[in-house]
Amino acid sequence: MGLNVSNSAHPEKRNYIMFAGILIVAIIALLSPQFQFINLSGGSAGVIETPQIVAVVNDPNNIDLSAENVEVQINIPEFETALKPMEKLNRKNHIFYPEDASSYITPENEVVSWYAENTVLTDEALIWKSTKDALEFKYRTDNDLFNNPIDGDMWQNPDYYLANGNMGDCEDFSVAFASILEAKGIPAEVIGVDLINERKHWVVKYYFNEQINYADINPENVIIWHGSNPTIDKEWISINREDIHELT
Repeated sequence: MGLNVSNSAHPEKRNYIMFAGILIVAIIALLSPQFQFINLSGGSAGVIETPQIVAVVNDPNNIDLSAENVEVQINIPEFETALKPMEKLNRKNHIFYPEDASSYITPENEVVSWYAENTVLTDEALIWKSTKDALEFKYRTDNDLFNNPIDGDMWQNPDYYLANGNMGDCEDFSVAFASILEAKGIPAEVIGVDLINERKHWVVKYYFNEQINYADINPENVIIWHGSNPTIDKEWISINREDIHELT
Protein backbone atom coordinates (compact mmCIF):
# COMPACT_ATOMS: atom_id res chain seq x y z
CA MET A 1 0.00 0.00 0.00
CA GLY A 2 1.32 3.39 -0.91
CA LEU A 3 1.88 5.90 1.83
CA ASN A 4 0.38 9.40 1.19
CA VAL A 5 2.17 12.05 3.23
CA SER A 6 0.77 15.61 3.12
CA ASN A 7 2.95 18.75 3.36
CA SER A 8 1.51 19.47 6.77
CA ALA A 9 3.00 16.26 8.05
CA HIS A 10 6.49 17.78 8.12
CA PRO A 11 6.29 21.46 9.20
CA GLU A 12 9.84 21.39 10.55
CA LYS A 13 11.19 20.55 7.08
CA ARG A 14 9.18 23.32 5.40
CA ASN A 15 10.30 25.88 7.96
CA TYR A 16 13.90 24.85 7.43
CA ILE A 17 13.62 25.35 3.68
CA MET A 18 12.05 28.80 4.11
CA PHE A 19 14.76 29.85 6.57
CA ALA A 20 17.49 28.65 4.19
CA GLY A 21 15.97 30.65 1.34
CA ILE A 22 15.81 33.84 3.41
CA LEU A 23 19.40 33.35 4.50
CA ILE A 24 20.60 32.97 0.88
CA VAL A 25 18.79 36.17 -0.18
CA ALA A 26 20.32 38.10 2.73
CA ILE A 27 23.84 36.91 1.83
CA ILE A 28 23.39 37.96 -1.81
CA ALA A 29 22.16 41.41 -0.72
CA LEU A 30 25.16 41.93 1.53
CA LEU A 31 27.68 40.92 -1.12
CA SER A 32 26.16 42.67 -4.12
CA PRO A 33 27.27 46.32 -4.87
CA GLN A 34 23.81 47.09 -6.20
CA PHE A 35 22.30 46.78 -2.70
CA GLN A 36 22.85 49.07 0.29
CA PHE A 37 21.26 49.71 3.63
CA ILE A 38 19.79 53.22 3.87
CA ASN A 39 19.51 55.25 7.02
CA LEU A 40 15.83 56.22 7.26
CA SER A 41 16.03 57.99 10.60
CA GLY A 42 15.18 61.33 8.99
CA GLY A 43 16.72 64.77 9.40
CA SER A 44 20.38 65.41 8.67
CA ALA A 45 21.29 62.06 10.17
CA GLY A 46 19.28 60.35 7.44
CA VAL A 47 21.09 62.05 4.54
CA ILE A 48 24.06 60.30 2.96
CA GLU A 49 25.88 62.93 0.93
CA THR A 50 27.25 61.66 -2.39
CA PRO A 51 28.36 63.46 -5.59
CA GLN A 52 25.57 64.10 -8.06
CA ILE A 53 25.77 61.55 -10.86
CA VAL A 54 25.49 63.00 -14.34
CA ALA A 55 26.41 59.99 -16.46
CA VAL A 56 27.38 56.39 -15.88
CA VAL A 57 30.07 55.19 -18.23
CA ASN A 58 29.39 51.48 -18.11
CA ASP A 59 26.39 49.42 -19.24
CA PRO A 60 23.20 50.87 -17.69
CA ASN A 61 21.98 47.31 -17.13
CA ASN A 62 24.98 46.64 -14.90
CA ILE A 63 25.43 49.90 -12.99
CA ASP A 64 28.60 50.44 -10.99
CA LEU A 65 28.52 53.59 -8.86
CA SER A 66 32.21 53.59 -8.00
CA ALA A 67 33.98 56.94 -8.41
CA GLU A 68 35.92 56.01 -11.55
CA ASN A 69 32.71 55.18 -13.43
CA VAL A 70 30.77 58.41 -12.88
CA GLU A 71 31.11 62.07 -13.71
CA VAL A 72 30.61 64.62 -10.95
CA GLN A 73 28.66 67.64 -12.09
CA ILE A 74 30.24 71.09 -11.82
CA ASN A 75 27.33 73.43 -11.19
CA ILE A 76 28.47 76.71 -12.73
CA PRO A 77 26.02 79.52 -11.95
CA GLU A 78 24.38 81.35 -14.85
CA PHE A 79 26.09 84.70 -14.50
CA GLU A 80 24.80 87.75 -16.34
CA THR A 81 27.70 89.54 -18.00
CA ALA A 82 28.28 91.93 -20.88
CA LEU A 83 31.22 92.52 -23.18
CA LYS A 84 33.06 95.62 -22.06
CA PRO A 85 33.44 98.35 -24.71
CA MET A 86 37.11 98.40 -25.60
CA GLU A 87 39.08 101.62 -25.26
CA LYS A 88 41.33 102.89 -28.01
CA LEU A 89 44.22 100.54 -28.78
CA ASN A 90 47.63 101.79 -27.80
CA ARG A 91 49.60 101.51 -31.04
CA LYS A 92 52.79 103.27 -29.91
CA ASN A 93 54.49 100.22 -28.45
CA HIS A 94 55.73 97.01 -29.94
CA ILE A 95 52.49 95.13 -29.21
CA PHE A 96 48.94 96.55 -29.22
CA TYR A 97 46.71 96.69 -26.15
CA PRO A 98 43.81 98.83 -24.83
CA GLU A 99 44.90 101.98 -23.07
CA ASP A 100 42.93 100.84 -20.01
CA ALA A 101 44.37 97.29 -20.09
CA SER A 102 44.95 97.26 -16.30
CA SER A 103 41.20 97.43 -15.80
CA TYR A 104 40.89 93.98 -17.40
CA ILE A 105 42.51 92.33 -14.38
CA THR A 106 39.52 92.09 -12.04
CA PRO A 107 40.02 89.83 -8.99
CA GLU A 108 37.07 91.37 -7.13
CA ASN A 109 34.59 90.53 -9.90
CA GLU A 110 31.79 88.11 -8.88
CA VAL A 111 32.47 85.63 -11.68
CA VAL A 112 36.23 85.69 -11.15
CA SER A 113 35.79 85.24 -7.39
CA TRP A 114 33.55 82.22 -7.95
CA TYR A 115 36.17 80.57 -10.15
CA ALA A 116 38.90 81.36 -7.64
CA GLU A 117 36.89 79.81 -4.79
CA ASN A 118 36.11 76.63 -6.73
CA THR A 119 39.54 75.90 -8.17
CA VAL A 120 42.99 74.99 -6.91
CA LEU A 121 46.29 76.01 -8.51
CA THR A 122 48.86 73.22 -8.82
CA ASP A 123 52.26 73.16 -10.50
CA GLU A 124 50.65 71.66 -13.60
CA ALA A 125 47.25 73.32 -13.97
CA LEU A 126 44.31 75.17 -12.49
CA ILE A 127 41.98 72.36 -11.37
CA TRP A 128 38.43 72.08 -10.06
CA LYS A 129 38.21 71.34 -6.34
CA SER A 130 35.28 68.96 -6.83
CA THR A 131 36.63 66.77 -9.65
CA LYS A 132 40.39 67.40 -9.66
CA ASP A 133 40.12 67.90 -13.43
CA ALA A 134 41.95 70.76 -15.14
CA LEU A 135 39.85 73.79 -15.93
CA GLU A 136 39.39 73.81 -19.70
CA PHE A 137 40.25 76.88 -21.77
CA LYS A 138 39.41 76.87 -25.48
CA TYR A 139 41.48 78.85 -27.97
CA ARG A 140 39.35 80.83 -30.42
CA THR A 141 40.43 83.76 -32.60
CA ASP A 142 38.74 87.16 -32.57
CA ASN A 143 37.62 86.52 -36.14
CA ASP A 144 35.91 83.29 -35.05
CA LEU A 145 34.09 84.93 -32.14
CA PHE A 146 33.49 88.50 -33.31
CA ASN A 147 33.49 88.25 -37.11
CA ASN A 148 36.46 90.46 -37.93
CA PRO A 149 36.27 93.20 -35.27
CA ILE A 150 36.69 96.75 -36.56
CA ASP A 151 40.05 97.40 -34.89
CA GLY A 152 41.34 93.95 -35.77
CA ASP A 153 41.48 93.04 -32.08
CA MET A 154 38.99 92.43 -29.28
CA TRP A 155 39.78 92.02 -25.58
CA GLN A 156 37.17 90.18 -23.51
CA ASN A 157 36.73 91.19 -19.89
CA PRO A 158 37.35 88.16 -17.65
CA ASP A 159 33.77 87.79 -16.38
CA TYR A 160 32.42 87.74 -19.93
CA TYR A 161 35.10 85.26 -21.03
CA LEU A 162 34.51 82.90 -18.08
CA ALA A 163 30.71 83.08 -18.31
CA ASN A 164 30.78 82.26 -22.03
CA GLY A 165 32.66 79.00 -22.16
CA ASN A 166 36.25 80.15 -21.55
CA MET A 167 36.67 80.79 -25.27
CA GLY A 168 39.05 83.35 -26.69
CA ASP A 169 42.60 84.05 -27.79
CA CYS A 170 45.80 84.66 -25.84
CA GLU A 171 44.94 88.03 -24.29
CA ASP A 172 41.46 86.85 -23.22
CA PHE A 173 42.90 83.79 -21.50
CA SER A 174 45.73 85.81 -19.96
CA VAL A 175 43.64 88.53 -18.30
CA ALA A 176 41.14 85.92 -17.02
CA PHE A 177 43.84 83.59 -15.65
CA ALA A 178 45.71 86.50 -14.05
CA SER A 179 42.46 87.74 -12.47
CA ILE A 180 41.77 84.31 -10.93
CA LEU A 181 45.31 84.13 -9.54
CA GLU A 182 45.04 87.63 -8.08
CA ALA A 183 41.73 86.63 -6.46
CA LYS A 184 43.64 83.76 -4.82
CA GLY A 185 46.25 86.20 -3.51
CA ILE A 186 48.88 85.14 -6.06
CA PRO A 187 50.50 88.18 -7.75
CA ALA A 188 50.23 87.91 -11.52
CA GLU A 189 50.94 90.05 -14.56
CA VAL A 190 50.08 89.77 -18.23
CA ILE A 191 53.15 90.00 -20.45
CA GLY A 192 53.26 91.01 -24.11
CA VAL A 193 56.02 89.08 -25.85
CA ASP A 194 57.73 88.22 -29.11
CA LEU A 195 57.93 84.48 -29.63
CA ILE A 196 60.93 82.75 -31.17
CA ASN A 197 58.82 82.27 -34.31
CA GLU A 198 58.46 86.10 -34.43
CA ARG A 199 54.76 86.07 -33.59
CA LYS A 200 53.25 88.51 -31.05
CA HIS A 201 51.69 86.86 -28.01
CA TRP A 202 50.36 87.36 -24.45
CA VAL A 203 51.19 85.12 -21.48
CA VAL A 204 50.66 85.17 -17.69
CA LYS A 205 53.71 85.49 -15.45
CA TYR A 206 53.31 84.70 -11.75
CA TYR A 207 55.24 83.58 -8.68
CA PHE A 208 54.11 80.29 -7.14
CA ASN A 209 55.84 77.56 -5.12
CA GLU A 210 59.00 79.64 -4.85
CA GLN A 211 59.54 80.03 -8.58
CA ILE A 212 58.54 82.11 -11.59
CA ASN A 213 55.89 80.46 -13.76
CA TYR A 214 54.30 81.20 -17.12
CA ALA A 215 50.77 80.19 -18.14
CA ASP A 216 50.64 80.05 -21.92
CA ILE A 217 47.67 79.19 -24.14
CA ASN A 218 48.00 78.00 -27.72
CA PRO A 219 45.48 76.51 -30.18
CA GLU A 220 46.02 73.03 -28.71
CA ASN A 221 46.24 73.47 -24.93
CA VAL A 222 47.48 75.48 -21.96
CA ILE A 223 51.08 74.96 -20.85
CA ILE A 224 52.54 75.93 -17.49
CA TRP A 225 56.26 76.66 -17.79
CA HIS A 226 58.47 76.75 -14.69
CA GLY A 227 61.42 79.13 -14.36
CA SER A 228 61.31 80.37 -17.95
CA ASN A 229 59.28 80.03 -21.14
CA PRO A 230 61.52 78.70 -23.93
CA THR A 231 59.09 79.87 -26.63
CA ILE A 232 59.64 83.55 -25.71
CA ASP A 233 62.27 85.62 -27.47
CA LYS A 234 61.62 88.96 -25.72
CA GLU A 235 59.23 90.41 -23.14
CA TRP A 236 57.96 93.88 -24.06
CA ILE A 237 55.02 95.01 -21.93
CA SER A 238 53.82 94.15 -18.41
CA ILE A 239 50.19 94.70 -17.40
CA ASN A 240 49.12 94.27 -13.78
CA ARG A 241 46.07 95.44 -11.88
CA GLU A 242 47.76 98.75 -11.02
CA ASP A 243 49.56 99.89 -14.16
CA ILE A 244 51.19 99.17 -17.51
CA HIS A 245 54.91 99.49 -18.03
CA GLU A 246 57.41 98.73 -20.74
CA LEU A 247 60.09 96.12 -20.15
CA THR A 248 63.60 96.91 -21.36
